[in-house]
Amino acid sequence: MRHSNLTLIFALVFAALTTIGASAQGLPFQGGENLTYKLHYKWGVINADIAKLEFNIKEETYQGTPCFRLVTKGATSNLAASIVKVKYYYDSRFSRDGLVPLAFYREQTEGDYWAKNNYTWDNSGKKLHAVVDKSTRPHRDTTFTDKDVIYDVISALYAVRAADLDAVKAGKKLHLVTALDCNVNDLSVSYVKTENKKVPDLGTVVADKYALYFRTRKGNERRDKESSVAISTKEDGNLTPIYIWITPDESRTVVSFSAAIAVGSVVGRLVDSRGTKRDIVTIK
Repeated sequence: MRHSNLTLIFALVFAALTTIGASAQGLPFQGGENLTYKLHYKWGVINADIAKLEFNIKEETYQGTPCFRLVTKGATSNLAASIVKVKYYYDSRFSRDGLVPLAFYREQTEGDYWAKNNYTWDNSGKKLHAVVDKSTRPHRDTTFTDKDVIYDVISALYAVRAADLDAVKAGKKLHLVTALDCNVNDLSVSYVKTENKKVPDLGTVVADKYALYFRTRKGNERRDKESSVAISTKEDGNLTPIYIWITPDESRTVVSFSAAIAVGSVVGRLVDSRGTKRDIVTIK
C-alpha cells in the first residue's frame, strides 16, 4: 500500500478546477476573510478533534502585481501532540486578476520529519521553479513546466471557489495540476449531490457535495515513512475520493470535508468565519 502526506488532505479538499477567469470584483472571497476549521479524527475508540487550521487572506502587491496573500497555519491539539506534534505554515501569493500563482512558501514539521518548499513562477503560472529541502531527502532545485497552470496547494485552495462550479454540477469533468515538494499531481472533481449538511458547531447548511480524485504522476517521490499520518492510496496511484461540501451562494465557502487515511478517517468542519462576502445561513 502506498501512502501520501496528510498535507494533501488540507489542500485537495479544495482543489478542483480547470481554468480561472474571474476578475477580483467578481470573486467569492475578499481581503480580510478569515476561516477556521477543526479536524476530527476517528478510529476505533478514538473519536476526537486533533487539529485546527486557519486561513487568513489580505490584499497587497508583489513585485508590482496586485495580489492576494493567503497565510495558512495549522497545528495539532494537545491530545494529538502527545502522539505526534504537527505544525503547518503556508504563505501563498496569487494575482488578483486571474488568480495566477506568484510565490509560495511552506514549512511543515511532523515529529522528527520536516519539509520546506520555496516556489516561484513565470510563463503565467505554467513554469514552476521549486526549491525543496526535507529531512528525508537531499536538497532539490528543479523546474517544472506544463500546458496548464501549476498551482501550489494553497493557491488551488481559493481558486476552486472562483471556478465555474455550475459546470461541474452539470457534469463537466474538470482537471487541475498542483505541486507539493518536488511532486506534480493531477486532480479531478465531480458533483455528487446537493444536501442539508449537518456541521457540528455551525448548524445545518444547504451545501453542494463534490468528490475529489487524485492521481500521482510517474516519477514522483514516494512519501512512505516520511509522514506519521498518511492518506491511503491504491497501487495504481489513485486516492480514494475526498468529499467536500461547499455553499452554493456567492461566497462558496467550504463548510466540511472528509477523507479516509491509512488508519481511520479525518473530517474537517468550519467553526468560525469572518470577513466573508456573505454570512453562512443555517436552516436548523
